[in-house]
Amino acid sequence: MGEECPKPLVNENAVISLEGRFINREFKRVHVDIIWLHRPNSADTFDISITGKESYRYISAKEFRYMEFKQDGVRRLMAMHHLKENVGESPLKWDDFELLAQGNYLCYDSLHNDSTVLYTSRSQAWYTISKSLTSEPDFLQMKGPRGESRKLYIHAWKKYDGLNVPTIIDFEGDDYSGSLWTRAAFRFFEPAKEVKKPIQEARYQLPTGLTEAKKSMFGNGLDSEVKIPLILQVH
Repeated sequence: MGEECPKPLVNENAVISLEGRFINREFKRVHVDIIWLHRPNSADTFDISITGKESYRYISAKEFRYMEFKQDGVRRLMAMHHLKENVGESPLKWDDFELLAQGNYLCYDSLHNDSTVLYTSRSQAWYTISKSLTSEPDFLQMKGPRGESRKLYIHAWKKYDGLNVPTIIDFEGDDYSGSLWTRAAFRFFEPAKEVKKPIQEARYQLPTGLTEAKKSMFGNGLDSEVKIPLILQVH
């Protein structure tokens, strides 16, 4: 039997708006706003606001990940061990967004053949995620290092513009609680890139000077993409 990997929650271009309210470890009330821009074949973007005081942007791609302090415009390259940190004062972790964006679950095999247990392959925040058997689970339990545990109760699933996503999720952690719900979700379509037809060469060989002039006018300049280097500040 071939390997079967867990399917991602969303596997097409989509924007999902989420709102959450939590009581954190310091018994403070925390309000969270999240806008998730998902592209299966490109980087995911999460714009996150915490109680109107902290504002972040998290970018996750297969080759790199970084977060930005939006107030200061400072960027921080995220190594794997950073993902277990909490996002501001909220009980959410950067790894929660990384798992949504990239998945990074082990495929089922002879050792991991129970489809109700998802084994994370790169996470340092969560080792396993157990779920109910149905395709729309109503319960998840996340387990991490040093016995950390989180229970999620999903009260309903709903289709938004053809996207089937949870609508209300209650969180129960070791020392925090709260709820997260979906405000809106929609798909978006990016126009296909125009494929430019190659310029037909003349039947006869142009003189060298004219050939070079033709290349300068119609060559790589039309199709090239300007790449701006990304400068990251590492903390």
